[in-house]
Amino acid sequence: MSATSERLAGVDARLYLVTDSAQCREAGRTVAETVLAAVRGGAGIVQVRDKDIDDTEFLTLTREVIAAVGEAVAGTDRRVPLFLNDRVAVTRHLLDEGADVHIHVGQTDTPVTEVRDLVGPDPLIGLSAASAAEFAAARATGAVDLVGIGPVFDTTTKTDAPAGIGPDRLGDLTAEAGLPAVAIGGIDAGRVTQLRGRGLLGFCVVSAICRAADPEQAARELLTAYGDGSEPGAGEDGGAA
Repeated sequence: MSATSERLAGVDARLYLVTDSAQCREAGRTVAETVLAAVRGGAGIVQVRDKDIDDTEFLTLTREVIAAVGEAVAGTDRRVPLFLNDRVAVTRHLLDEGADVHIHVGQTDTPVTEVRDLVGPDPLIGLSAASAAEFAAARATGAVDLVGIGPVFDTTTKTDAPAGIGPDRLGDLTAEAGLPAVAIGGIDAGRVTQLRGRGLLGFCVVSAICRAADPEQAARELLTAYGDGSEPGAGEDGGAA
């Protein structure tokens, strides 16, 4: 099983939404509208990702998403962390405004030790990692709260993504990580059952919600299919559906 963290206490991290502005637009919605519906449907972590806009536009987008998450959880005790993808300066700006935001970086982005120095001790830091060496380096920093492992299945969301590693290899990597881990890459309601029993904190989706006709219903269906993630599910041969 993957490690757990007191810093993630109170977070239902099973369903982690990573936004895609173009996909939301193609579906006839804004990113904020998509996030509002998805969080109402049970998404427990949101990451704002858009590589095609500048920091000023990204700041505006993130403020809209912060408002959407706040509206979705109003009147509840839900804690839904909001991560920014590789925007350290924007994250710092929002923190200075008093926003409760976190950050996710990749292996070629700002090193996590520098990120921690820049954002301070409170925000969560996520890191994409996929090898024993990367996991060991992440643990050694003492700065990483969770790792994203993938792609599990072949995905078209990122044009430069490698081939999917499959659920069995995912389980091996999750065991090696020694940190809370979420899976990403090509995951939808038909495949999510294959992630059960892999020691995950949860799983990330992009198109399964951003392209969905009804993001709230899509979120509910993903969570229903995954359950609590503890019991092995269908497709244990590890092949992508």
